[in-house]
Amino acid sequence: MERIHIFRDIDGSEMGVIQDLLQSRDYEPNEIIYREGEKGDSLNIIEKGKVKINKMMVEGDQFCIATLKEGDIFGIMSFLDGSAHDATIVSDQQTRLTVLRKPDFDGLLMSNPLVAGKVLRRLAIHLAAIVRNMNSQYIDLMHLMFRKSR
Repeated sequence: MERIHIFRDIDGSEMGVIQDLLQSRDYEPNEIIYREGEKGDSLNIIEKGKVKINKMMVEGDQFCIATLKEGDIFGIMSFLDGSAHDATIVSDQQTRLTVLRKPDFDGLLMSNPLVAGKVLRRLAIHLAAIVRNMNSQYIDLMHLMFRKSR
């Protein structure tokens, strides 16, 4: 667990509290973990394997927009705000996930807000990095489009 960056600020005694909340789930290759549009309530950490993030195209086809590997996290937005998933997640190979369910985390917020706050802080840092990366890609794309239109 120490290599999972959202738990980086958690010390040994606090990690026991977190470990009690975590579940492991195994998936065979090409197994759907969840579908786009389904309601979500869990934060998923890839312990072993890889998953594909697929978006439904207008024509009805699935398009892979990213592949995630060991240590990567997905389901953050649904975990935080209870929204429906924006994509379909499919295991790319034999995959094991470590799962933190929102109801369990909400209990941690009540019983141990210091530990929960450390996890939330790391999730915020993770989301900020994603937004920065997306902004950079957007700016690069706009520059490319602007140059091509000349």
